Amino acid sequence: MTPEEQAEVRSLIDAHERTLQVCRACAETTRDLAWEVKRGGTPSPESLAATLAEVERVLDDLAKVEIAIAEMKAALW
Repeated sequence: MTPEEQAEVRSLIDAHERTLQVCRACAETTRDLAWEVKRGGTPSPESLAATLAEVERVLDDLAKVEIAIAEMKAALW
């Protein structure tokens, strides 16, 4: 495997790792929100704003991963 191919594989592994982190964060946020609502509380506007900012960052990361996957698929087929 060439150094360039190794770098590409590392990049893919990193992207998958970030995707798993995103999935975990989404699940934890959903769980935390559900518990808060179940207790009869509502998240503060600041907390919701922070969550929204993180969501936008995550969606941007996911879009980049989707593009990378599409490029790899196009290169292989």
